[in-house]
Amino acid sequence: MVIKWEKLAECEKKKFEKMNELHKFIYFLLKQFGSPYAWGKENPETTDCSGSVCMALYAATGLLIRTTADDLLKRVFTKANPQQGDIRAVFFVAKNYKQHGEGYAIAGTAVHVAGIVDDGVIFNASSLEPFARVRRLNEVSDWYLRNGHDVIIRGLNREALAKLAGEGQAVYELDPEFYNYFERSK
Repeated sequence: MVIKWEKLAECEKKKFEKMNELHKFIYFLLKQFGSPYAWGKENPETTDCSGSVCMALYAATGLLIRTTADDLLKRVFTKANPQQGDIRAVFFVAKNYKQHGEGYAIAGTAVHVAGIVDDGVIFNASSLEPFARVRRLNEVSDWYLRNGHDVIIRGLNREALAKLAGEGQAVYELDPEFYNYFERSK
């Protein structure tokens, strides 16, 4: 036996159309499972942390932005004390000026973001791992806490997302591969 990919995709589309925004967000986070990490990317083939969240937000809401983890924290995920039914993300924020990747992070800058799949479970696309995968939040948080970061969970401010998407302010150049999977909403 072999998988009938066309039939499977048809079934997935039907299920997706019935989902609410939170479930669509989680679904598209998980569609990136096993994708190699690539800085600046946002597609199921390769992704980085903010790219995985931006792609899932677009799939869930139809609102397209492409921005950094820090910008997501400061302008899009601004809802403190989010509830379980909210679209949520966890941010890892540098406490001090420190080296991060190829550059440096200023204190108070979010250097990493991961979409929350369920309580205590995140979808993590990180340069510290070769492939994006589901992780326990405490495992990832422990590493960041030991290395001088705060851990902040925020909920999506949908109005702020809509405003940024409408203004086109937070749309950086998208991967050419992005358009293999998406068209702009009408």
